[in-house]
Amino acid sequence: MKRLPKFIYDEEKALEKTRKVLTEKIAQLNAAIDDVSGQLRTEDAPNGVAVNSDEIEAAI
Repeated sequence: MKRLPKFIYDEEKALEKTRKVLTEKIAQLNAAIDDVSGQLRTEDAPNGVAVNSDEIEAAI
């Protein structure tokens, strides 16, 4: 079996490193989304219905 040229090997290493970095960033974004989603759920009205603050101001 013939060995691949060095530039192809280096390119594959670079792509794998990029994939790893992107996977880590996606995990961070997912965690941030989950955190914000959890915060928004705790701010829901007691009956479980989300209320927009603009709607409350309009009602006053």
